Amino acid sequence: MNVRTQFKNLIAGILVIGVTMVSPSAVHAQSQKKCIPNEVIIPLVKSKKITSFAKIEKMLRLKKGTKIFGQQLCQVNGKYVYFFKVVDAYGRAKKFALHADDGTPYLSQ
Repeated sequence: MNVRTQFKNLIAGILVIGVTMVSPSAVHAQSQKKCIPNEVIIPLVKSKKITSFAKIEKMLRLKKGTKIFGQQLCQVNGKYVYFFKVVDAYGRAKKFALHADDGTPYLSQ
């Protein structure tokens, strides 16, 4: 899968993720997440088990004035997932959950 296809999948998933993050199943999945301390993240990135959050952030191509808050790397059902909030220049906030290996949206089961 090339970068352009991944980006298209990411954008499509972002449109869906807003609805998914407020569903009861998403809230349940988040309560079962095991978050990873910062000192463990660097070895995971170096071993290429996950993509760095900086690369994920570049893939998002956020608009100027957008801020990211509450970034966490957690393990959910054996997979690494980045959870974070994005606040746009108008103060609107959205929650995101993206797979740490490829940046695709995490959809809870």
